[in-house]
Amino acid sequence: MPPALASLSALEARLGVTLTGADAERAAAALDDASALIRADAGVDWVDDEGALTDVPAVVEQVALAVAYRAFRNPDALTQTSLGDASVSYDRSGVQAAVYMTRDERRAVRRAAGTAAVGAIELASPWAMPAADYPVPVAGGGDPIPIGPFPWESTR
Repeated sequence: MPPALASLSALEARLGVTLTGADAERAAAALDDASALIRADAGVDWVDDEGALTDVPAVVEQVALAVAYRAFRNPDALTQTSLGDASVSYDRSGVQAAVYMTRDERRAVRRAAGTAAVGAIELASPWAMPAADYPVPVAGGGDPIPIGPFPWESTR
């Protein structure tokens, strides 16, 4: 298994405690789970040939810590809890697991990995023609803008 994308000490700093024993193991497992989720989503592992972390973007580390923090603080994936008259609700937007990424976190990870969901589709047209056939004058002067022949003037 590749190393976690963030350190246990960084997670401890966010939690405000020093973890030992079973809590440290649970936090390390949350970091491993968060890292696996991020790697699966990004399609990048940020590990070199020797198995060590390399060039992990800061935003990826931050997302790994946020995901692990949520999983550590709410391991049962509770969406609401009450104690006496006090009640706390968590907006999970339909998420059912303790380890999850928000839409913004997914977007940030994909952007950092260079795998953002943006693409281009080249469309074929029977009217594709050289654009230099019809130059249009520019108001105020300047070089004319070519717009090409109209579709009904095609010789194809």
